[in-house]
Amino acid sequence: MKHALVVGGTGMLSEVCLWLCSQNYHVSVIGRNTVKMSRLIEQVDKGKITSVLVDYNKVNLLDIHLKQTIHENGPITLVVAWVHTGGEQGLAKIIETVEQPSEPWELYHVLGSRAKLSQVKRELCIPKNCHYLQVQLGFKLEEERGRWLNNHEIAEGVIKAIQRKAPTSLVGVLEPAEFRP
Repeated sequence: MKHALVVGGTGMLSEVCLWLCSQNYHVSVIGRNTVKMSRLIEQVDKGKITSVLVDYNKVNLLDIHLKQTIHENGPITLVVAWVHTGGEQGLAKIIETVEQPSEPWELYHVLGSRAKLSQVKRELCIPKNCHYLQVQLGFKLEEERGRWLNNHEIAEGVIKAIQRKAPTSLVGVLEPAEFRP
C-alpha cells in the first residue's frame, strides 16, 4: 500500500486525508488536537490512518514520530504539507526524514495567499528525487467582495492539484487585491 503524510490533516485538509484513503493510501496525519484526530480516524476503516500527534515545530520529536510511521507503514511517497509561517524548520525536518535516496516522492506544499512562490521554493532544500509542487490558497469573489476559502473548497483544490501534478496550482483567486478579505 502507498503511504502518504498530511501535515494539518485534522483541519482544513481532513477531506484530503479521506480522499487519499479512498485512493488506497495509508495516511499518516500530523496534528496536535486529539479530538479532531479521533474524529478523522472514525471516518475511515480501521488501520488506514496513523495518528502522528506532534507539534511540527518540535523537530526532534517530529523526527522520532516520522521515523516510527515510516518503519511501521513503509516509505512515504506523497506529502501534503500545510505549514504555518514560522514552521520552516518543521518542513525542513519532514523533507530530510521522508527523503528516500532511491525512491521518488512528491511534496505538495500548501501556501497562503501572501506567499511568494519562487522565494519559498528557493529557500527550501529540495532533494533531487522529490517532485516539489506548490498549492497556493487565495480567496473567493462573491457579489463584488472577497471571502476566504472554506475547508471544503481548500480540500477540493488540493485534491485537484494532486490529480493534475502541475508545478503550481491556485485555489481561488489572488486578484483584485482590493477584494482580498
